[in-house]
Amino acid sequence: MSYELTLAGFVDLLLRGGTFGILLLVIVHLIRRPEFNLMCATGLLFCVTGLFEIILNAPPVVAILAPAHAMTLATGQFHFIAMWWFVLALFDDRFSWRIRHFWPVAIAIPLVAGASLAPEVWRWWFNVALVLLNTTLLAMIIHRALRHRSSDLVDERRSFSLALAFSVPPFTLFVFFSNLMSNGGQLDELVCVVYAAVYFVLALGFSYWLTTLTEGLFQRAGNGSMAPIPRGGLSAADRLELDRVVKAVEGGLYLEPGLTIGGLAAVVHIPEHRLRRLINSGLGHRNFAAFMNDYRIDEAKRRLSNPAMAREQIIQHAFSLGYASLAPFNRAFRERVGVSPTEFREEALTRMAAE
Repeated sequence: MSYELTLAGFVDLLLRGGTFGILLLVIVHLIRRPEFNLMCATGLLFCVTGLFEIILNAPPVVAILAPAHAMTLATGQFHFIAMWWFVLALFDDRFSWRIRHFWPVAIAIPLVAGASLAPEVWRWWFNVALVLLNTTLLAMIIHRALRHRSSDLVDERRSFSLALAFSVPPFTLFVFFSNLMSNGGQLDELVCVVYAAVYFVLALGFSYWLTTLTEGLFQRAGNGSMAPIPRGGLSAADRLELDRVVKAVEGGLYLEPGLTIGGLAAVVHIPEHRLRRLINSGLGHRNFAAFMNDYRIDEAKRRLSNPAMAREQIIQHAFSLGYASLAPFNRAFRERVGVSPTEFREEALTRMAAE
């Protein structure tokens, strides 16, 4: 099949070429990171699948090479899943691969096969199922980006969460839906130009954000923290305010149920934006909830190791430590200690009894 280059097609190719170059730049930037972690790996996967996405859906490729519908559909689907993985790694400082993170792949493989190879009468249902799957992923991406925004102490990540939640996922869903409905055929020229233009703008914005970030966004320890700035690197005013914050928290404020960064700012009389910076740079914490949990879990370990409190129920400890329910306490405790509160208490008391 031949391809006739029109003005719209020319503009489309220019935009796709620009996007291709931008994504290549981002890929090189990620590969060259001194600390190549899961956030870099998932971002790299997202960009690489994006390259295949813009190539396979380019009008000349569709017209001349006619790539199999299953190939384009699978590429678009995996690009969407890669974006979900990237968002998980970006907004969760303790993110690590788990079997549960691969459920979209397990669902997408038979759906893509059905939408491409099943008899015509059944393909529509597989297409609908794929759209529902990606709508679910879209909702999960937006929820993940905004869920802990109020307690996030990394300014760059807080600002990026809004742009990510309300621009990239809807556009990606639009692209996938358009390709799905084309059923392997060539999309309308105007749709292609709009697709290429928006993709170019988003890629440009993403590359600008990624290449101007501070090192702190990439550097994370196993506990989700980052190396704090030495006290000598802070101004005298910052050190005094930071001491006031630490004294207030260690004085028992961390036991306050539902304490927020705004609530702590009101207690210590420090503007919220400055308090975020102090805790992030001066103490090395990237999330306010994680900052509180460190104090709470240390106190929980002390209480669970106390023979005089051996008969108290775990849920009583959870409430007295400021948790609204047992589940978040168990989750936070296991993340930091490696075992459940019940297991920790049993081991600690058994060791004491033996001694």
